[in-house]
Amino acid sequence: MPHSTRVFWTIHLDDPLATKPDRVGAKAANLARAAQHGLPVLPGFVIPVQCASQDSGYLNTGELRAAWARLGRDGRRPLVVRSSSTQEDGAASSMAGRFVSVLGVRGWPEFLAAVKRVVASATGPGTMAVLVQPQLDAAAGGVMFGADPVDGRTDRVIVSAVPGGPQALVGGEANGTRYALTRRGRVVDVEDDDTGEDAGPGAGAGRAADGERGPLTRLQLRALARMAAKAAAVFGGPQDIEFAFDHEGRLRLLQSRPVTALAPLPPRRAVLLGPGPVAETLPDPLAPLEEDLWLVPLDRGLGEALASAGAVARRALRRGPTVRAVGGRAADDLRRL
Repeated sequence: MPHSTRVFWTIHLDDPLATKPDRVGAKAANLARAAQHGLPVLPGFVIPVQCASQDSGYLNTGELRAAWARLGRDGRRPLVVRSSSTQEDGAASSMAGRFVSVLGVRGWPEFLAAVKRVVASATGPGTMAVLVQPQLDAAAGGVMFGADPVDGRTDRVIVSAVPGGPQALVGGEANGTRYALTRRGRVVDVEDDDTGEDAGPGAGAGRAADGERGPLTRLQLRALARMAAKAAAVFGGPQDIEFAFDHEGRLRLLQSRPVTALAPLPPRRAVLLGPGPVAETLPDPLAPLEEDLWLVPLDRGLGEALASAGAVARRALRRGPTVRAVGGRAADDLRRL
């Protein structure tokens, strides 16, 4: 059969074809492009969009079974069978969590079933490829933003990490530890999201980064900052990255996509307002009388608490309220809280 008409059941991530999102989906294409530029991507192969359909005869292709046998060592090494849709990981929308991935896949029948599950999660025909990689035995993992998606600061790298792989964090089962870094990897803030404890800017950050708090060491955080910078250079902008460290300390890039929710950088000393914790107490729109009855004393009480705790200077509190109404709803000064 001529090369131009051949159906490729597998495309390996080091193949130039693997950088084509219309063939392998956005997730796999991004990983292939990252690997080409020296970022630490696990090996793997893709069942391309043109072949990944439930009515295809997977059992009848020796090419696919050979690729599975090599990567999975005939079932001795667990694999991850992941979605790679042409509709995910774009600049406008990531569609994170929309599609299926199957972990810990070993035998050939189990592999075929996992492929069919991933394909069945597609949102339309001809949109889903299937990415296959070894399952990493991770010591720590998580997600990293190459810019602060809340403040819009491109001079910050935001990392959330948990022990083990990033699955619990990505799936919302755990919050983990949040680190705010400079672009060189220096910790400027660290917070244990499971307890709500905050070290504050610089306070206790060195101790946390040395591994006494949170799953990552100072060297690992610096390695992540370097990865964020290189990924931004490769893809032309800050990236939303899933990562993991194995038990030998090696860093792996598991997924890279554009940061889709990056807020515009606010003016210097601008007030950052949001629903915050007050919205849990006052979730409904407020009448003007209710604003006076509830928000004014609440603002005074919170201001006194912040000042007494030394969290905010009284001079700063006089610049404006901590709690106010925006469009008839309670809003907090998120920087203060």
